[in-house]
Amino acid sequence: MLGDFLELSLSTSDILGSIEFYRKLGFQEASVGGSWKHPYAVLTDGRVHVGLHRREPQAPALSFVLPELRRQMAAFESLGVEFSYTSIELHHFNHLGFEDPDGAAIVLLEARTYSPVHESLLKPSLCGYFVEYRLPVSDVAASARFWESLGLIVESSEDGRYAQASWAGINLGLQQAWPRARPTLVFANGNLGETEALLEMRGLPIQKDTRGLHVASPEGLSLLLQPEG
Repeated sequence: MLGDFLELSLSTSDILGSIEFYRKLGFQEASVGGSWKHPYAVLTDGRVHVGLHRREPQAPALSFVLPELRRQMAAFESLGVEFSYTSIELHHFNHLGFEDPDGAAIVLLEARTYSPVHESLLKPSLCGYFVEYRLPVSDVAASARFWESLGLIVESSEDGRYAQASWAGINLGLQQAWPRARPTLVFANGNLGETEALLEMRGLPIQKDTRGLHVASPEGLSLLLQPEG
């Protein structure tokens, strides 16, 4: 129902600094179109795409491509979705937004805004294998029902404190919220010791705890590099 996953959209006041950060992690830059009026770039490791938008600060958004967007709006409204904004006009690039039960932003676009990077140009990033975009939620069951109503496939843990919702190129981890938790890109990394040394050599900000390595992006996004298995 949501269409195909496009990117995790992030706002940045320093787009060149953000691009350099993801390049140091080993992400590749995609070729972008002219859909947006503001400066825009996309970096990818081949599994997750991060869209960098130089604009006024906005919350991170999960962006999906849904053609004929104008005709699809009624289906979302029938589910009780309340749009936080709509930009629907003839002969314009249409897009709209709404939120999940915990306030995570979701954006629907009528068309792609970048061209995929060819597989032959992609190399493994320092992060490892992208696992999921983890969202802290207040009620895992309610969040799971919401994403399931939008067409995602949901699998829940036995203790009910975690669920994963998957569809069209994105895995969402729905984690029972803990104090100060924030959305996190999670990767499985097979050699954290070597990775830690390389991150330090490249001057990237890292913290280490029992869960793995934490890297903070210039836009305030958290990346968790956890052991494989």
